[in-house]
Amino acid sequence: MTDAVTAHEMQQYDQYTIDEIGVPSLVLMERAALATIEVLGAGQYDLSEVLVIAGLGNNGGDGVAIARLLMQKGIKVSLLLLGDESRAAHNTALQLKIARQYGLHPIHRVKEFRQYSVIVDALFGIGLSKPVPVKLGEMIKRVNAANIPVVSVDVPSGLNATTGEILGSAIRANATVTFAYPKIGLLQQEGIKRAGSIFVKDIGIYSPEELNNFKSRTEEK
Repeated sequence: MTDAVTAHEMQQYDQYTIDEIGVPSLVLMERAALATIEVLGAGQYDLSEVLVIAGLGNNGGDGVAIARLLMQKGIKVSLLLLGDESRAAHNTALQLKIARQYGLHPIHRVKEFRQYSVIVDALFGIGLSKPVPVKLGEMIKRVNAANIPVVSVDVPSGLNATTGEILGSAIRANATVTFAYPKIGLLQQEGIKRAGSIFVKDIGIYSPEELNNFKSRTEEK
């Protein structure tokens, strides 16, 4: 098993899985959403009124899929989409289209975060490398001040996934569902304080070395 990885290494493994192995990126997104829902539904969280906060990148696409799958399970869920939708990543735009086909339409502002029983943080993923914009930073502070349980997708938004530093403002999560491998930033500096309980979920992304181990074991049989 590969040890904790940097954001760059994880991005390389992700692209290798898509380009070389041939697993479609939307399939990986659905698996990430299902893995997060598994943690949400394990009994620790009150799912009476869920808020999913999604950004425009692929982490936001995971969030849109999570919101849609929760809605399909009969759970009351709101999807807060932040940013200009016309600038959404390709897969995130596809997830938004799918969500709307199921009848889930995003909202664009929340007055009071305390009205929700749990918040899913899918605002920024491992690709964040510069400070969070001021307005989004203020919203992150409001989420933290609401003192509502938060489950972050891959990394708490605003945390550098490699160094564990806070990039302006960062979510304080009760749990972080991270995919394939732990991210180094979750295990050091502010990451230790911000990530909460860490759940590492296998969604089918592997390093080339680990994939070669699979092949070797198969050939030996």
